Amino acid sequence: MKTSVFHFIGEFSSQLEELALRVEALLWDQPQAAMTQARLYGELLVNMIFEQENMSEVYPLKLVEKINRLYRHDVIQDDIYKKLEFIRKNGNIASHQVIEMDQEVAKEAHRAIFDLGVWYAEVYVSHTFSAPAYELPPRQSQDLDVMKQWMDEYIKETQARISEIEEQLSQLREEKKQHPSKEKRNQMEDQTKNNSRHVPLERFQSTFEEANFNYRNLSKKAAEFQFADFKTGYVYLLDNVTPTIAIHPWLVEQAKMFEEVQVKSRKSTALKNFPKKEEEGQLKSNYGYSFTFQTKGELDVLLKRIAEEFESKYMIK
Repeated sequence: MKTSVFHFIGEFSSQLEELALRVEALLWDQPQAAMTQARLYGELLVNMIFEQENMSEVYPLKLVEKINRLYRHDVIQDDIYKKLEFIRKNGNIASHQVIEMDQEVAKEAHRAIFDLGVWYAEVYVSHTFSAPAYELPPRQSQDLDVMKQWMDEYIKETQARISEIEEQLSQLREEKKQHPSKEKRNQMEDQTKNNSRHVPLERFQSTFEEANFNYRNLSKKAAEFQFADFKTGYVYLLDNVTPTIAIHPWLVEQAKMFEEVQVKSRKSTALKNFPKKEEEGQLKSNYGYSFTFQTKGELDVLLKRIAEEFESKYMIK
């Protein structure tokens, strides 16, 4: 059986991958059900972006409000906005209408959730991510006349929805122009965050390597290092204002490291080689424990203590 184009999504979210695979499984026989699953995919992805950007909600926001907020804060650009709105609007229609959803709409949603998954992986998971080639899943041959009818209906029915999205996007652009002071403040706040929060890889990479922690990967939120070739020997250098590392939960919860200080757990999809925390019966984001330091010397001490624990676990002589 051919591998799905969506399997790369499982590298950073099993829930998102499951929704994408449902869309694919329902695409040809139940396009309306496929569209409702695509909407759930978009909602989950938006929530993941909010978490990555540390965008708190003073009060619960509707999905359309969240998408608009991401656009106003320049977290997403026009193309991503259009894809999120396309699957949101058509997903709502599929959830409430009696008439079966046009299959061409579901096919376009299939492509949209693929593009959104690729965008998320490139922005939040790894700058070196290489996307698979897009393709629709195989299907049984269809009558050409039926296919032509579907295409004609698709063009007529979806053009209005696309125009509506374009008009809504135009209104948002005008709002940004008409309220420059508010938007400029948001941009300045975002710029301050961007300037003060970044992964200080160049500053500390040599210290990691001297302690036998090899550089493996870099995402927007963290740089990944692995001690020797130990399966669980990962440490992450985070993007905090104060230099910070995240260590494997095993070191705190089983090995009882750093009992003399108060430790704090840290959840992030960037900690992809750490276990996921169970909440309300479901596995949520990956998590570890974070520690701050000021100098390379302090980092070196931390890394040596961590290395000793890993060596002890595997009984290295």
